[in-house]
Amino acid sequence: MSYQVKLTVHVSKAAIKLPPETKKAAREALRLLAENPELGKELQAELAGFRSYRFLRYRIFYKVAPEKKVIVVWALGHRKDIYENFSEQLVGKK
Repeated sequence: MSYQVKLTVHVSKAAIKLPPETKKAAREALRLLAENPELGKELQAELAGFRSYRFLRYRIFYKVAPEKKVIVVWALGHRKDIYENFSEQLVGKK
């Protein structure tokens, strides 16, 4: 049984700005994650608790709620800056 994928408002806004081919690849990546949430690697340090899935030169940061069969996507962006940007976003919320 597949998981339901939910995007945060921040991710929804970021996804709209992606080029068409990247959007297509992101949709496919999310479909694969819905089938198998363990595909992404577990993140460490301040990002512990999140998982990261790689597609093209982009990353999807997400958390899995197995009891609810839900994946919440917290960040989607280019690998060159997603780690730094997301860490700053998390610190700002504390």
